[in-house]
Amino acid sequence: MSPSYNVVATESPPHIRTITANSDAEGGSEQKQLSIFSNKVSFELPVGWKMAFNSEQGTMYKAEFVPAGETLNDWSALYCIQGFKGLAANIDSTQFLDRFAGTYQETCQGSVTYEKLGMTQIGGKEAYHGIIGCTNMKNLYGGGTSRSRQGEIGYYAVLKDTEDLYLIHKSMRGEVFSESNPPLNGSNHRDFISKMLQLKFQR
Repeated sequence: MSPSYNVVATESPPHIRTITANSDAEGGSEQKQLSIFSNKVSFELPVGWKMAFNSEQGTMYKAEFVPAGETLNDWSALYCIQGFKGLAANIDSTQFLDRFAGTYQETCQGSVTYEKLGMTQIGGKEAYHGIIGCTNMKNLYGGGTSRSRQGEIGYYAVLKDTEDLYLIHKSMRGEVFSESNPPLNGSNHRDFISKMLQLKFQR
C-alpha cells in the first residue's frame, strides 16, 4: 500500500547489497543496505527475504521485500521503504501518515483501522508511527492469489530527515478480521517490528 503519489516501476538497478548475515533463534537475519538519495539506509530482514520491487523516479524511491517463495501478487508478509526527496519542508510526519491512512480506504473493501502511536525515534530520526489495517483488502498487484478474501494490517512509520521524508512499513496478510479485534495493535506490535527499528542512516 502506498500514498496516492505512488512510484511507478522502472528498469533501474536494485541499489541494494547484503552486508552481513547473522544467526539467531528465529532462523537468522541479513543486514541490507539501500542507497536512497544522499543516504545509505541499513536495515535487517530475515534470511531469504528478497527484493520484489524497486524503483527510483525523480524525487521518489520505493523498494519492497517479501519472504522467499512469495511474490507481490501473493504474500503473507511485506517490508517496504519509500523515500520522498525534499518533502520534509512541505509536510510534517504526522500529517503525512494521517493523509496516507485517509487514502487507504480507496483500496480496502472492508473497514480501515488506524491506531495512532504518536512520536518516536527510529534510526536517530524523529518519526511518527501507527498501525493501519484493512479488514478485507483487495489484491493491489493483480494476478493470482491463494486467498480470495484476506485481511491486511501493518506497522507504519514516517521518518523526517533534514530535507527528505521516509515511509517504512511492515505488513502482514491473513484471515479477514473484525474492526474491533485487529491482529496487530499498540499492545502487541513490538515483537513484529523489533528488527525493523534497527534502521541506520549514513551519508
